[in-house]
Amino acid sequence: MVEETIRTIKETENEAEGIIKKADAACTEILDNAKAEAAEMVGRAEAEAKSEAAAALEAAKEAGRKSEQEAMDSVEKEIETLKKDALAKESEVVSAVIEELV
Repeated sequence: MVEETIRTIKETENEAEGIIKKADAACTEILDNAKAEAAEMVGRAEAEAKSEAAAALEAAKEAGRKSEQEAMDSVEKEIETLKKDALAKESEVVSAVIEELV
């Protein structure tokens, strides 16, 4: 009976050791999977952040181009106005110079 008890205890210890090894293997697998998933998540987050940054940069560039074009249009209109004013006053200036010469 003692031998049977000892054998039962050893079998139980062996079973427990097997369970522990299986648990260690499962733990390692879970950790490896978690690390791989985390790395994948980081990669996706980085790619998304880069994509968003590129889109924001392009939007800023487009806004800058639009602003620059609006400024150029405004300057061109001002130049046209100044030219028209100069041409309109040209005859007055010519007349004034002729009057001074006469």
